[in-house]
Amino acid sequence: MAYYIRSLPWKKKSPQWKVQFISYKKKDSPDSCAKKPKKEWDIPKDRWRSLGFHSGMSADDATSRATQLNSQLILKRQEERIRKLELDRRQEQIRNSSMIPDEFLIEFELRFLRARDSETIGGKRKTTRARSIWKAAQQMIMTVGIDPSEWFYSHYDFYDYFHQRQFSLRYAHAILAMANLWGFFYSRKLARPFLAVPRPRGYERQRILDAYYKKTESARKASAPLTPELLATVRDRINQQNFNWLYLSVWLGLRPQEIDNLHDHRLWNVSTLPTGRKVLSIFQTKLVALPPEDRWKPIPLLFEEQLFALRIIESECFRRPLVRTIHGYFGPHVTLYGGRKGFSDLMISKGQILENISIWMGHTSMDRTWRSYKQKRLFHIL
Repeated sequence: MAYYIRSLPWKKKSPQWKVQFISYKKKDSPDSCAKKPKKEWDIPKDRWRSLGFHSGMSADDATSRATQLNSQLILKRQEERIRKLELDRRQEQIRNSSMIPDEFLIEFELRFLRARDSETIGGKRKTTRARSIWKAAQQMIMTVGIDPSEWFYSHYDFYDYFHQRQFSLRYAHAILAMANLWGFFYSRKLARPFLAVPRPRGYERQRILDAYYKKTESARKASAPLTPELLATVRDRINQQNFNWLYLSVWLGLRPQEIDNLHDHRLWNVSTLPTGRKVLSIFQTKLVALPPEDRWKPIPLLFEEQLFALRIIESECFRRPLVRTIHGYFGPHVTLYGGRKGFSDLMISKGQILENISIWMGHTSMDRTWRSYKQKRLFHIL
């Protein structure tokens, strides 16, 4: 919604402009089928003075006044939005006070949320995660509406809640853990017994998983693998630096950020074994929970294609492509992780064992490599 000055150069009498108001609200165009219908109408001259316009203004002066009015409208909408959010927050607080008393809420957050926040230096992500989980747990507690001392006997109500909301199992576990923490704290304050709600198992676990998978059928999924054969099909069409970046991803199985870090010589090095085999060592900036000396991962250069990848690294002739560029050449299912996604099957097809591949990819266990990077329907006959 905004005011707009429409120029009328063909008009003989002044002013050679008129004031219009433009709205994109659905309620102003109820008959339109567009998602953002546009409707504009003229402001009658008898309202000009109240808005700060007059016939003696030039078109530029009228445009400046319209800009001022539009700025006022933006500020007014922001104030209304803030007031609405504050009102919703107060109403939610009143509703929650029956199940989550304010005097207990403040002490709980001070003990279990703010203390956690202070443990991490600059821990914005951890702080946001903990509070978002707590907010989701409060919503669940209010929806279920059962006293914490009765939770254990009514745990199926919580499982039904996760099923209806189609939460992922991991998210459901996090909410349940936070809710159990509140239930223990609340029951201890009131000297009541408390038994934690157990994690869903068996049929209930599968039911929650099925609901989540049904929800994510059309959602964004993990990248499809980018194979050397698929990469070779665009060799003569794609930018050379982009091609080299993808080549490193396919033949070394690196994360996108690790490939970008190869421009920094402090984050990689090459050593030579007594047998003459070269080993490329990559520093994993993603692993922040390990000491620096344990963040290096070795990748032996076993094939000619990998030795060629080393020459690309040394030349520094590589640059990350745009995601839309990758989609344009390989389809919407391939992302920047496409090369890494196909690395494990590529190495298995060349006779390498999964234990070594897991080390080369920088995983802490083979289970991670098998679960997330091995294509389950693809087999290799050596």
